[in-house]
Amino acid sequence: MGITQLRTYKHGSLDLRGRALAVTVGSTNPVTFSVHEHLICRTSDYFKRAMKAYWETSTSGSVTLKEEDPDVFEVYLHWLYFEKLPVQNDSPGLEGNTEYVQLAKAYVLGEMLQDVNFKDAVLDAILIKSRSKASDGQEWFPVGPAIRHIYEGTPESSPARRLLVDMYTYHGYGDWLTEWANKDDLPKQFLLDLAIATLAKRPRPAASLVYNAGTCEYHEHLPDPNSCYINSLASRRGEA
Repeated sequence: MGITQLRTYKHGSLDLRGRALAVTVGSTNPVTFSVHEHLICRTSDYFKRAMKAYWETSTSGSVTLKEEDPDVFEVYLHWLYFEKLPVQNDSPGLEGNTEYVQLAKAYVLGEMLQDVNFKDAVLDAILIKSRSKASDGQEWFPVGPAIRHIYEGTPESSPARRLLVDMYTYHGYGDWLTEWANKDDLPKQFLLDLAIATLAKRPRPAASLVYNAGTCEYHEHLPDPNSCYINSLASRRGEA
């Protein structure tokens, strides 16, 4: 932070009033985080409801999220306090794809927490990464596990699904699918969504497909036209 950024206006500062909540995340190796109630309830509908007076958690000042990942929740808290996502990885290939995986998990967490602002910020981060060059000078797009996390943790109408499909529709190559389908078992729904989007958005060919019987275009015989079954029939009928 530059020295000129030391000051800010009051209306742009965080509201840190209210009690601090203890949020315990995970089951195997749970981690407890402290977060200001007013801050986390500002955008998360899940925590807004959890803090209602008729909930037991409202009297204890604690919430337990056994099914969530502490590392991912830490990304969420970092965004709440600093409006930044600590996930950047400029490495190419699979190593760099770990950032997409973290962002995908963060988006799914935002889905559970019902935090629209956080989800929108995560999608912006995915777009920014896809348009930024990695250390090898190339632009890399999400593959395998990042796609799977989004499809397994979001509803059919999710904008995150639509973003992934659009990325592949406009920028993808065939080997993205052939290389990753066997390794990570891409969700079948993603492949279906992609096929539909590609057919809907691709330019229509100038001419329609014309197939004339006897052209051998789709036959499997040897390149020599004389090996075509039509010639054999013609010979037997005395037409050759």
